[in-house]
Amino acid sequence: MNKSLRIILTVSFNLILVAFAVYVISAAGNKAYTFGHNIFNEESVDSEEDAKELEVVIPEGVKSKKLAHILYTKGLAKDETIIYVQILLSDYKDKIKPGTYLLNTGMKPAQILKILADDNGEEEE
Repeated sequence: MNKSLRIILTVSFNLILVAFAVYVISAAGNKAYTFGHNIFNEESVDSEEDAKELEVVIPEGVKSKKLAHILYTKGLAKDETIIYVQILLSDYKDKIKPGTYLLNTGMKPAQILKILADDNGEEEE
C-alpha cells in the first residue's frame, strides 16, 4: 500500500471514530438530561380535571423501592425508576407511615409523599 492511501485510510478511520464518540456522548448526555428533568420537574399522572381517586395501602416498614413499585402499579407515577429516585431524594424517605390512603392521579409526587409521611395527611380510618 502506498503512503498516501495509508494516510487517507488512517484519517478516515480517525474521523469516523471521533464522529462515533461524539454521537455516543451526545446520546448519553441527552438521556441523562431527560432523566434529571423528569426527576426534578415533577408532574402528576393526570391533570386535576381528569384525576382519579385511588385507595393505596402502605404496609409497615415499606422500603423506598417497594413504595415506588406500589405507587407505580396503582397509577400514581408515570415511571417506577423516576418515582424511586424522587423518593430517595425527598425529605420523606424514612418518614412514610403505614396505612390506607385515598390519593389521586392529579397529585405530584411531592404531594403524595407529604401525605404518606404526615400525621395530618389524608389518611382514611
